Amino acid sequence: MMNKKPRPLDSFKRTPTRRYDLPPQEEGRMEHASRFRKRHFDLPRLDTNVDRMLMTLLCCAMLLLCCNASAPMGEVPSVQARFEDWAKVQNEKTIQVLPGPTPEPDSELAQALQFDSQDQQAVIEQSLATPDPAATPEPASKFKLYEPGELAYETEKMSVTIEQKQKDGMTYFVCDIRLTDVSQLRTAFAGDDFRSGIYEAVSDIAGRYNPVIAINADFCRYHREGVIIRNGEVLRRQNIKKHHLLVVDEKGNMSAITDRSGKQGLVANKLEQQNTWQTFEFGPVLVENGEAAELPLKSFYVNCNEGYYEPRTGIGQVGPLHYIAIVVDGRRDGYSIGASVPQLQRLFLEEGVQFAFNLDGGGSTTLYFLGEVINMPSGGKERSVSDVLMFMANPQ
Repeated sequence: MMNKKPRPLDSFKRTPTRRYDLPPQEEGRMEHASRFRKRHFDLPRLDTNVDRMLMTLLCCAMLLLCCNASAPMGEVPSVQARFEDWAKVQNEKTIQVLPGPTPEPDSELAQALQFDSQDQQAVIEQSLATPDPAATPEPASKFKLYEPGELAYETEKMSVTIEQKQKDGMTYFVCDIRLTDVSQLRTAFAGDDFRSGIYEAVSDIAGRYNPVIAINADFCRYHREGVIIRNGEVLRRQNIKKHHLLVVDEKGNMSAITDRSGKQGLVANKLEQQNTWQTFEFGPVLVENGEAAELPLKSFYVNCNEGYYEPRTGIGQVGPLHYIAIVVDGRRDGYSIGASVPQLQRLFLEEGVQFAFNLDGGGSTTLYFLGEVINMPSGGKERSVSDVLMFMANPQ
């Protein structure tokens, strides 16, 4: 291999030795400017007070010019004046001159065109008295009316009698239910699962379980809070202050928890230890110990004042495994206006219950008996709900 000839040392360009005893040399501004092309404009230098004052006056003049161009400097007309001007223009566009000469004041045509105010009022009153075909109440033939004793079911394990009643503009159903075991009082969910996230009609949910009678429950998946125990299983442990809690214990006895100030989870844990069978989040409590309970008239989930009529669903207990369910139809002229919460309370007291509780109502109110919806839901059809309460002859 041939050896390369070394390059002489003086052929390399070397960096000059740095002098630490002297400050570093900097290139001047003009040297940099000569290298790079100028791509911006410098603002004028305001070296004197006169220049600054002139610049300030120029800016003020430009600002006034912009304001004058964007909005009038004079008095702005009011909203009422602008509306009157707009209405005048629109009237001129709308009103058209009728063809032909203007009738003389004393002519027959002028007299025919005159319209007395009293006649006008009479015509208005007559039109109001005449029922609107679109708003005419449904004929009585469309309403479901049942004879006494028509709605009944009885076996060795269970008996149900339903009586349709009418009172004070209400049409309602009183369901007398007697069981032999607490397991016959059951609940079910849309989609057959508490966590399914879907809604179904009461008849669709109950139709899969073949109960004797079923009603809408508390729509527990809608409010998404509260202590939910169904068929002995704890499904939700959150406490909530705006509801009352209906509790059905392991023997089928009903009670309520109205003080919801406890910590989260403690109420559910206690009820679980007591083998609670069902809980429902709604309310208010209507009857306790056979007497009318004090209704919460303020800050409650449901309007509990007199005169507030809605379809209602409630459940009560007379004795061991002996229950009363009341379903009140509403929002149907000529058939039933609905009931207020105090009215529903009085209906339960008339039936001699020891305890009663208000469940979800309104469009959800539905009564299902032996495979058929026997009441008239206010919406003309069943509302899709999340859960139902059922009474079964042979629970599986």
